[in-house]
Amino acid sequence: MVLSLSLGAVLFAALFAGSAALASSGPVDSNSALFTNGGGCFPPPVTQTSPFDQLRALNPEWAPVVNGRSVLSQPVLVHGTAVGSQVSRVDFPSTHVTFDQNTDLALDAAEAGFLATGNLYAPNLVGGKPVLEVEWETGSYPAWAWAGVDDRMVLLGRWIFDCGHPDPILGHGNLSGLPCLTAFDLPTGDSCVGAILNYRSEMHPPQAVAVIRSGGGAVLDDGGRGVPATRADVYVSSDGGAAGDACVVTHKTTLEGILGAPCFPLALPLALLPPNATPLKTNFTFDVPLPAVSGGRNPVLRIMQRPTPSPGTPPVPAHLQVTPQLDGPTPHFEVSVQMAQTVDGQLPTGFAATIFAGWLQAPASPMVHLRLTVDGLIVNNPLKPAVPGVAIPPGWKMEANVNGLWQQAGGSGLGQIDASTPAGLFVPSTAVFEQYVPLGGTLHLEANAASRGCIDTMFGQRLLDDLIRFGFDPTNPATLPGALQTGLICVGAAEVDAGAVDAVFGAPRYGVSPSVYHVPSSTGAYTLVFRIERVDD
Repeated sequence: MVLSLSLGAVLFAALFAGSAALASSGPVDSNSALFTNGGGCFPPPVTQTSPFDQLRALNPEWAPVVNGRSVLSQPVLVHGTAVGSQVSRVDFPSTHVTFDQNTDLALDAAEAGFLATGNLYAPNLVGGKPVLEVEWETGSYPAWAWAGVDDRMVLLGRWIFDCGHPDPILGHGNLSGLPCLTAFDLPTGDSCVGAILNYRSEMHPPQAVAVIRSGGGAVLDDGGRGVPATRADVYVSSDGGAAGDACVVTHKTTLEGILGAPCFPLALPLALLPPNATPLKTNFTFDVPLPAVSGGRNPVLRIMQRPTPSPGTPPVPAHLQVTPQLDGPTPHFEVSVQMAQTVDGQLPTGFAATIFAGWLQAPASPMVHLRLTVDGLIVNNPLKPAVPGVAIPPGWKMEANVNGLWQQAGGSGLGQIDASTPAGLFVPSTAVFEQYVPLGGTLHLEANAASRGCIDTMFGQRLLDDLIRFGFDPTNPATLPGALQTGLICVGAAEVDAGAVDAVFGAPRYGVSPSVYHVPSSTGAYTLVFRIERVDD
C-alpha cells in the first residue's frame, strides 16, 4: 500500500500562502477545521455502523489551523505560562511512536488569537480558563526540557486543530430534523443547521522550546557559591514524533490507506519539508531575565551544552547570538538560536542547552543546596489484571519532578514488574535532583507511575500490522472481525494508573534527614523511597 505525498512546488506554495495572517485578534472559529469548510478535520458520522467509522476522527488526527488541507504549515511563535504539565496515558497508538508529554499553556494576552472557540468550550477549560495545549512525544522530547507549573515558555512550532477530539454539539437537518454534524449525516438534498464543532487549537508538536524558570539558583562561576539565577532549558529538534510526520498526518482516502499506509519508521518530518525551504531554519529568539536582586553587579550568562538533536544525521549544533539588554526595569539577555546560519558550511540539526543568568556580585542572597535522590519504589500491587484475549506486557514507567524539573525514572527493574511480582518488592530506580532553594523556600516533589497495558504494544506501527498480529489474514477477509475485536480489547487495556506522590518540604530543614522517606502513592499501588540531603558547597 503506497501513500502518495506531494512534496514539491505545490506544497511549498501551500505552506507560505497563508503565512501572512496566522493569528487573529479573537479566537479562531473551530468550525473552520471541518473539511466541508475548507479545513482538514473529518468528524465520524453521527450514526455509526462499523468500528472503522470512528477512525475518521483520526484521519488525520491533526490538521493545520491555516490552510488545513495541506499537511504543511508555517511555524508560529507563542509565549505563555505553564498551568499544567503531565504525561498522557491515553494516546491512540497507530498515530504515535510514544505517549505525549502535554503542557497546558496560558497564553499571553497579546497572543490569545492563537486560541480557537473550542478552547473556550467549558469542558476544555483548565482551572476555568482557556489554554493552548502543547504536545510532544516523550520519545522525542527529553524530560529535562519539560515545563513545570508556573514556568514561562516560548515555543515555535505547528499551530493545529486536534481533529481527534471534535467535542461536538449536534445540529439538525434543515428538512428532516435528524441529528447531524455535516450534510453527510443526512438524506441527499438536506443541509445540516446549528452543528458546533469544538476542535481545540494546539501547538502539536513544537520544533523549538525554551522553558524559563525563576525562583531557583545556580553556581555561575567555577568554585563559586550558589546564587539566585534564572534557568532556561532550550531544545530545538526536527523530531516531532508521529504528529510531526507528513505521512501520518496526511488524509487517507481509503480504509486500506488508513490501516496500511507505510509511515513507520518515520521518514518525512514536517519541520524539514518541503526540501530546500526548511522551516527549522527559522531563528528561535527568547529572553532570559536576570533575577530581581537589588544591587546586583557583573551579570553573567552560563551555558551548559547538552547533546545536539540529530535524527538520522551527524549532529551539528546551532550557534547562539546573545545580546545583553541591561538598561531598564527588567534587565535580561536576548538569546537567539541561529538555526538559519550555517556552521562550517552545514545547516544546524538542532540545539540543546541549559542556560543560567544571574549576578556574580550581589548582596547576600543565601541559597540552600539540596539533593533529593529517588532510590526506587516498593511495589504494593503490580496492577497487571488479566484481560481475556490479550497479553499484558510487563513493566511500569514513572516520571518525577522536583520544583518543576523533570526526570523519567530509569533502571531495568521497572520494566520487569509483572503479575508475579510479590507485594513488598523493592525495585531500584535512581533519579537525582540538585536544587538551590532560597532561604524560606520549599522543596516540592511530585511523582507519577503507571503499569503498562496491552495498548503499549501497539505503538509505532501500522494498524494493519497490529491486526495481523491479532489474527487477520489479508488473503482471508473472514478473519478481520475476530482480529478487530481483539484489537479493540487491546486498545481498551490501557495503562493502569499507579497513583501519584506529592510532598512539600519547607524551611528550616527542607526535609533534610538521615532517614529514608517511604511515601505511599495516592492509590497505594507503590511506596516511593527517597532521601533528602543538604550539600555544603
